[in-house]
Amino acid sequence: MGFLDKVKDAADKAKDVAKDTAGKAKDATQKYTGDLKAQEELNKELESMEMADRIALRPEGVKYCMVNNLGKILDVYENKVIFTSTKSTSAVVTGLIFGTSVAQGEKTVYYKDAIGVQYKPSGVLDGFIQVETAAGGRSNTSEYAGENSIQFAGQKKNEEAEIIVEYIRNQIDIVKNAPAAGVVQQVSPADELKKFKELLDMGVITQEEFDAKKKQLLGL
Repeated sequence: MGFLDKVKDAADKAKDVAKDTAGKAKDATQKYTGDLKAQEELNKELESMEMADRIALRPEGVKYCMVNNLGKILDVYENKVIFTSTKSTSAVVTGLIFGTSVAQGEKTVYYKDAIGVQYKPSGVLDGFIQVETAAGGRSNTSEYAGENSIQFAGQKKNEEAEIIVEYIRNQIDIVKNAPAAGVVQQVSPADELKKFKELLDMGVITQEEFDAKKKQLLGL
């Protein structure tokens, strides 16, 4: 085989490799976009349901659930919230707009780690729910794109959001106001005496029993 023949043979092999690579890339792209469209349909079906029906399809323990048209899901539990991002056509477009990742995954926030809830109802612009933590989780570009947030649109979603926000805020307050483990609240002698005086006035205990308890509490 002459030199020119070798060059031609190498060029033909390079063309075959490039063609094969292009074919594989095309197949991968079609599969990726097909998966995105399938997830998009699932998200739309879940979003269109009534919340009670939606909750029935979610993991055990979910109290409330919100799904938006971008494939983001907010599951509200008794002690935490979980934000789930799914890959869908809308999520990819949003990621390109805000410059955020469209990776599928979950973000869990426990109420004990939360410091508050930001809420804006939907109006001319989309609304959002954002659970704030000391560690952050907010997006540098938009409240809508944060891993601790979910955006929504429409009056029906506003009604769902108000219920969800009220519940989350109440749960955060309960956790924050709960006494620390192992801490016993001290009751003063005066408080104890007041309690026994009320029992005396109601006729539950006698005067003699009250006087004895009074001497005990006051150390007389």
